[in-house]
Amino acid sequence: MSHSRFWLAAFICLLVAALGCFRQQTEQVGKYLLVGTFTDDAQQDKCKANAEAVLARHPDINCLVGLWAYNPPALLQAVKEAGKLGKVHIVAFDENEETLQGIKDGHIVGTVVQDPFRFGYESMRILAATIRGQDAMLPENRILYIPHRVITRENVEEFHKQLREIKEHKPRATSGEPAERQPFLAFISNNPHEFWTICERGVEKAAEEFHLRCEFHRPARGTPEEQRSILENLLARGVQGVAISPVDAANQAAFFNDIAAKIPFIAADSDLPEGSKRLCYVGTNNVEAGRAAGRLVRQVLPDGGKVAIFVGRLDVQNAVERRRGVLEALQEP
Repeated sequence: MSHSRFWLAAFICLLVAALGCFRQQTEQVGKYLLVGTFTDDAQQDKCKANAEAVLARHPDINCLVGLWAYNPPALLQAVKEAGKLGKVHIVAFDENEETLQGIKDGHIVGTVVQDPFRFGYESMRILAATIRGQDAMLPENRILYIPHRVITRENVEEFHKQLREIKEHKPRATSGEPAERQPFLAFISNNPHEFWTICERGVEKAAEEFHLRCEFHRPARGTPEEQRSILENLLARGVQGVAISPVDAANQAAFFNDIAAKIPFIAADSDLPEGSKRLCYVGTNNVEAGRAAGRLVRQVLPDGGKVAIFVGRLDVQNAVERRRGVLEALQEP
């Protein structure tokens, strides 16, 4: 490496560290060396900077794992600009368009996809049934797990076609009850990224099918404060039920319990701590989904190697659980 490139790499590491999103904790996990878990406050540019710093600090890194939807495209861009396509494997989460194209091009090993359409649809269905005094058909443990899938080059074309059909669906105007008599429900995401477009289609489908007035809100910066402000505004306008993907479950739990005492309240995509008063959880079994991502790493690195994990925040329950699942899979015999 030339002196100029060395100092550039050093500068990137210092800059990312200063931003507070470069966290290196080297950990031996079975045959794999985890060089760190790097957070970015749900900002794609910070994720890319993290990846650039990892590639500079660990030129022999073997695999980058992105646990939130915008992470894999950022990792792919960093690997491409470093000239390491085909040398550094990428394992992904979710169905970002760039991620799916990366799989088609052979630059991303595969992705673990959830079903955000059903997150939105089932959340609204359950809230509507509860408000109307109907049987919401909740599991006894009040956890509705939506199955995940693993997408690789073998099935990416078929999956992508199905995804486009969902995104392009235009909801029809609802009929039946007058709008003012339809239950007023809302879904609040934990960030503004593309992943939530599919969830919004599920909310729209439920509104069409069950005759609901539904709103979908995406916090622009993905902060707890934004979620609180959105929720307080909805309450002031008479919302009757809400589903939310918590940004900071532990620190938001008391506020959400207060909300759950007033209206039916669902945790979607990421759950709240045990003992929460939420009506139910609707989303992925994130530990199992994390294990699926970990097994993709094992497929491409059967003899072990250096791995780095990237995610928006580690105070979000789904991030904690996915990371745990990845590490559990890497430790499997």
